[in-house]
Amino acid sequence: MTFAKALAHVAIISLVLTIPVAVRAQQRGSSITGRVTDITSGTPVAGATVTLEGSSLRAVTDDAGRFQLTHVPPGPQVIRVARIGYAPLRHQLVVPGAGSVTLELTIARNALQLPGLVVTADPLSRAQGELGTASVIGEDAIKNQTAATLSGVLELVPGTLLQPPGLDGVQQFGLRAVPISAGAPQTAGSISGPSASLLASFGTQIVLDGVPVSNNVNLQSLGPRGELMFATAAGGGIDLRRIPAATIERVEVIRGLPSARFGDLTQGVVLVETRAGAVDPETRVRLDARTVEATLLGGRRLAGRSTGTASLNLARTRLAPGLRDDIGSRITAQAAHRFEGTRLTLDTRLDGYQVFEDEPPSPQLPNLAARSRDMGFSISERLRWRFGERSRIDWTAAFEGIRQRSFTASPLLRGAMPFTNRLTEGTQDGKFIGGTYVARVDVNGDPRHFYSRIEAARGDLRAGLELRREWNSGPGYIFDIEFPPQVEFNGVNGYDRPRRFDLIPPLVTSAVYVDDRVTRQVGNGWLFNVQGGARLDLLHWGSHWLRAARDYLVQPRLQLELQPAARFRLRAGAGRLAKTPSLGDLYPAPQYYDLVNFNWYANDPAERRAILTTRILQRQNPKLQMSRADKAEVGAELDLGSGSQIALVGYLDRVRGAVGINLIPTFLIRDRYAVDSSTINQGRPPDVLQPPTASDTVPVLIDHPANNLDLRSRGFELTAILPEIAPLRTRVAILAAWTHSKLASEGLDFGVGFDDFQLNERVPRAPYWESVVRTGERLVVTSRLIHHQPRIGLVITATMQLFVRELRANEGGTDTLTFAGYITRAGTPVPVPASQRADSQYHDLRLPRVGVLTDPQRAPVDWLLGIQVSKSLPLDGRLSFYAFNALDRIGSYGGRTTAPRLFPAARFGLEVTMPLGLAWGEH
Repeated sequence: MTFAKALAHVAIISLVLTIPVAVRAQQRGSSITGRVTDITSGTPVAGATVTLEGSSLRAVTDDAGRFQLTHVPPGPQVIRVARIGYAPLRHQLVVPGAGSVTLELTIARNALQLPGLVVTADPLSRAQGELGTASVIGEDAIKNQTAATLSGVLELVPGTLLQPPGLDGVQQFGLRAVPISAGAPQTAGSISGPSASLLASFGTQIVLDGVPVSNNVNLQSLGPRGELMFATAAGGGIDLRRIPAATIERVEVIRGLPSARFGDLTQGVVLVETRAGAVDPETRVRLDARTVEATLLGGRRLAGRSTGTASLNLARTRLAPGLRDDIGSRITAQAAHRFEGTRLTLDTRLDGYQVFEDEPPSPQLPNLAARSRDMGFSISERLRWRFGERSRIDWTAAFEGIRQRSFTASPLLRGAMPFTNRLTEGTQDGKFIGGTYVARVDVNGDPRHFYSRIEAARGDLRAGLELRREWNSGPGYIFDIEFPPQVEFNGVNGYDRPRRFDLIPPLVTSAVYVDDRVTRQVGNGWLFNVQGGARLDLLHWGSHWLRAARDYLVQPRLQLELQPAARFRLRAGAGRLAKTPSLGDLYPAPQYYDLVNFNWYANDPAERRAILTTRILQRQNPKLQMSRADKAEVGAELDLGSGSQIALVGYLDRVRGAVGINLIPTFLIRDRYAVDSSTINQGRPPDVLQPPTASDTVPVLIDHPANNLDLRSRGFELTAILPEIAPLRTRVAILAAWTHSKLASEGLDFGVGFDDFQLNERVPRAPYWESVVRTGERLVVTSRLIHHQPRIGLVITATMQLFVRELRANEGGTDTLTFAGYITRAGTPVPVPASQRADSQYHDLRLPRVGVLTDPQRAPVDWLLGIQVSKSLPLDGRLSFYAFNALDRIGSYGGRTTAPRLFPAARFGLEVTMPLGLAWGEH
């Protein structure tokens, strides 16, 4: 399909979806006027910035503390007030269809002194320019979280499990994902693809300060047959440890259907804005038994209309205290410059980080060690030029370079086996490897990501163009070939050879989109919102955007919202998303086969000889395409006033064509050599007779990346922030999420016994099975009891996470008649009808199937309790005490019918935040 034809498709769909523009109601919206005063003195606050969340509307208070916002859309809205030296304020209100609203707003030096302090995610707010289901997490809620990374902040999203603050292991986030049972052990005949959780994290887009953060070219992996381990985020989403919670200002999680502005995803979007502008300088220190963290942050006004901000974060976590000396550490630094003119706005960001995880050798295991070090640097520029009040052009450009250095070393043990170090196809003498040896492998990657977007907008109508180029210029997968890091080679299947990453072609994509949002008043004052658009994503061949498209996908999206009453909304949405395959899936490493032609293992090592033929089969799939996700959801929202809200949403998601491993059967020809008997016992390796005395066929399986996975999810999410019990100054917030996921593969499963079939030429055939459908289900309820005393600046939060239901099951039989067919020694699969599988001619195929759950696994009902106490300090400081898993509950180890669920150990800690004097004279 040419680019012109694909563009025509998106143009037609966009025209249909944006027809309401032609009949847009001629209403200009309402206006909001108000005054901002100091909560303590009652004096007006000048120079405070007042913005309407989810829009570009903003104003600055005058000397009398007054402001005005015009053309405000009707319905529930959130006003945000920010002023250096004061804690930000979020105020919820309902805007009528016409007229004006007058507000009296008060702000305090310390957020703990604000009567309407919000320490949970707001379920009624919207991400900027979005109509889909979202959780908006403001700065006050972030500060009240015991979070060291972005992962901890996202615990305020329904269904997210609680974890202790720290740098424990790779941290990834997937929207609406539940654990699903693992498959059989990794063998030649049973290679499991990514899990449902990994697919969800890979399909969840993280956008940091307006720029998508990609993990598409992370190659820090040992492949599907790797036997050694080290910490890596390859194959899933980015490692969230690189984003410290202390530097985050706001997080918008679009759990539902995002607008056409967002691409390269299948689940949802996490929009992260770090702190920038004129910010009171402060230092924050966290300390518990395992983690130490310190943050230094501040910003000030520069010459003219410019502001500058800088931050530094240091963190260190002991990963296994009392057992090993494993350490996780992080260093991040950020500098931001913002210029806000009458028409022109410039936002420049410089970011650097290092995440280091070290597992050093111990006296008990001196040859067992691993280390992962990720260092990254990024620069981005966001420009906005305004044409009047409603028109603008936005341009974003960013470049990110990452240096990834990982190694793992481990002692390996195997029996004597012929071995070759050949890197090309051909036959040569090998040697024997056996016993115990120490294998070490280094994986050195250098991912690079260039991103640019230009967007034109008039009112809510916007259209844009995106360009991305991603590549990996690292030295690659390196090890001493005399000591391979795999011992499962068996005389047919070889071991993976070293590979350079800088020889792999880049990943080049482009996209165009158009999107619009219309608000109309219908009937008896009902408000009707429509957001529709379409997006065209193209995956290109070659190294630049002018090359032909390898794959393309048009993605229409539509959101509807009906507001029959001022505080009640009904919503529905449906659309399609797309996700680009990773670089490792598009260009997988070749597969090596080392066929043993001659094996003479004499007692005298000098008389031993092995001859092996190396064959190399390519695993690339030129038909590999983007994954396609279809999403639909319906929901209802009720604003009870005074910060009380209830939101319920139900959804159906389906990801088609997710990339997994498809085992392709084929065969190789193996020559057999006979020994020259006259050269035996001569103190040297014997000769062989030429030509080969025999040949046979050896069945093999190629690990072929393919769009063969289908992930279906359905569920509901409930967010309820109940009215405050005024005498007790206490309220309850409830997050509940039920999710059911089903992961199916179109490939075949050849079982864990395929290795034996390969090696025994006297066995003419072996069974294969249809792939198992793996399911998972979870109902988790997180309740927060929040007690707030604004006069003394005290907040006490007790969090209980209740696991009501968790179930894992397999849809696939395990009896001896469940085989689907057999494979011959020529690598040909032959299906057997179900009605004939009991015939005597197939008795050798009726083998028990392994690697499948015979009974569903259920986890018992269990719960976890956490407590946090925050108190304001003199000079606008804050002291927090937290207890994670305060009662030190263990969980369940699992069993044949019991799913495992182990809770992290109890952790107690302190966090202190103190300002560093008067903010550059701004007070």
